[in-house]
Amino acid sequence: MNGPTTRVLALLELLQSHKRLSGAEIAEMLGVDKRTVRRYISALEELGIPVTTEHGPHGGYM
Repeated sequence: MNGPTTRVLALLELLQSHKRLSGAEIAEMLGVDKRTVRRYISALEELGIPVTTEHGPHGGYM
């Protein structure tokens, strides 16, 4: 993947096509670390795209 914008859009597509994904799963799919995934999630939220976050060992993003 090219740049951060492309990866943020890829993240949105992943979230739309899966029921729930962990930060580790997303990081692996996008080829970034989990901290970067959190930044991308924040970017989506700033754009007004609702992302549900569940914390804990069985949590994830929806």
